Amino acid sequence: MKLKLGWMFASLAFASCLQLQPSANATPQDGGAPEVLNDRQIVIRVHDYAQVKSKVLLEAEQSAGDILREAGVDVNWVECRVGETPSGAAACGAPMTPLVFILNLLPRSMAQHLNFPDQVFGVAFQSKEEEFGFDASIFYDNVKDCAAHQHWHQHWDLAPLLGHVIAHELGHLLMGTHSHAGLGLMRDSWSSKQLYAVERRGLTFSPTETQRLQIGMARRQAALRGAENRSMSGSP
Repeated sequence: MKLKLGWMFASLAFASCLQLQPSANATPQDGGAPEVLNDRQIVIRVHDYAQVKSKVLLEAEQSAGDILREAGVDVNWVECRVGETPSGAAACGAPMTPLVFILNLLPRSMAQHLNFPDQVFGVAFQSKEEEFGFDASIFYDNVKDCAAHQHWHQHWDLAPLLGHVIAHELGHLLMGTHSHAGLGLMRDSWSSKQLYAVERRGLTFSPTETQRLQIGMARRQAALRGAENRSMSGSP
């Protein structure tokens, strides 16, 4: 990972989709937020610049949500589609809170501006240790190309792959810096082994990662309560 302008960048690469090229370890709003319905729920504002098909996006969100739910984190997805009146218009324009995240789905034309290699499929913008990260971007066309490449070898569905990529990047935001792992969902470069596990719905957070996710959630919940208490008391 590289430190730049006070932010950490954690990226995910798919080695097997590009002839086992080396892993990339690059480290490059709208607005009240929808009410969090329970104390373990996060809100994801999805900005779909890539114009992903509705069925694919819905299934990907369900896949990512299932992975996070297994780790004790519920997700409320809010669609903030570009150029349209979003279904959650009020939510998309509400102030940010520690439990609100931005997920950008970028087409190739926008992804190229970030200067990541083509084998990189997502990036989380992580803050310094004492702060929170809120933004993640998925390079949708790269994920779609990977699914198409794998499809030549076996039946392959884009939605689960996209969902696992989303879960990986949200995992970075929830766990904080240094959250890549040597195995599984949080590995920084996925080989055919990880891709086959995606197809079998067998790629999830490890027990250690689940614990880190819950610690991250507790920190964000405490920060939200602190902000609410200061607001009620009139403190800055």
